[in-house]
Amino acid sequence: MNETAAALLLLLIVLVIAAVARRAVAVAASLVAFVCFNFFFLDPVGTFSIARKGDFVALFVLLAVSLIGSHLSYQARRRADEALALSRQKDEADMAKRSAETKSALVASLSHDVKTPLTALTIAAGNLQTAGLPEELRREQLHILETELARLKHLFENMIDLASVEARATTPELEWVSPSDIVEAARRQAHTATAARAIKVHGEPDPPLVLLDPRLTTSALAHVLENAARYSPPDAPIEIRVRVEANHLSIAVRDHGPGIPREDLGRIFERFYRGRNAGHDSFRSGMGLAITRGLLEHQRGTISATNDPDGGATFTLDIPTTTRRITELSADVA
Repeated sequence: MNETAAALLLLLIVLVIAAVARRAVAVAASLVAFVCFNFFFLDPVGTFSIARKGDFVALFVLLAVSLIGSHLSYQARRRADEALALSRQKDEADMAKRSAETKSALVASLSHDVKTPLTALTIAAGNLQTAGLPEELRREQLHILETELARLKHLFENMIDLASVEARATTPELEWVSPSDIVEAARRQAHTATAARAIKVHGEPDPPLVLLDPRLTTSALAHVLENAARYSPPDAPIEIRVRVEANHLSIAVRDHGPGIPREDLGRIFERFYRGRNAGHDSFRSGMGLAITRGLLEHQRGTISATNDPDGGATFTLDIPTTTRRITELSADVA
């Protein structure tokens, strides 16, 4: 190996060491390269003497370049570490900000969603204590009590579900189930919100069975149905389209409401987020769609929202799964 190639090789080795090791190690490597270049490659070889003045210059240029490269590598790594530390600090600050926003949203949600039914309950209970209250008014106040208690119960159930989703405390329990059973169970679960609504279900008459957690999927779909009922006109139907393919189940829920404002599309699945169409007097905690997303994520599923060209919004639940026909399952059991 000639002297030039040797010098470049030694310099490369020093720079590699400088890139991965501490500065002291890189400086030591520079000195070792200086000694090795002199001893093994410069005439007279095998000694530390220098016969030519040009070799003296090359030797110290090698040392200088090695030391400068080591220093620059150290500076670059230090700046990279500082940038990483700043990035971590920024992430921590963002997390703290999001945490504060979440707490603020939770307080705002509870202050509205709990205060409203509690006020109604207090008034209704006070009215029931009025002597000589007509029977019709008594029944009306009892109905208010039942309605507001059901709202509070639903609110606290949502809070528990959201906490479970956030803590990932739920483990999917997979079962073979028919998509039509999922839809029917979700309709029953969301009956309070959808009782006065017409629900149209479209899908294959005899769909194959799918392997998923029916409880999580039913609950996710029920929250979407409740959301559709809140935003649809009373006389407009809610449409459910079920599609089963080889590797996933897709359930689309379309309402005929005002649609989703463009600025809300990217945020409607956030915790406690209320869209612009939610209004201030509605009992909407901003948890339902966030719970839906979390329940689906437990099964590696997703939910998306789009505005329909003919009006209204469509929420699509997609869950990866496997499918089997009932005859196949019966044959395996036999």
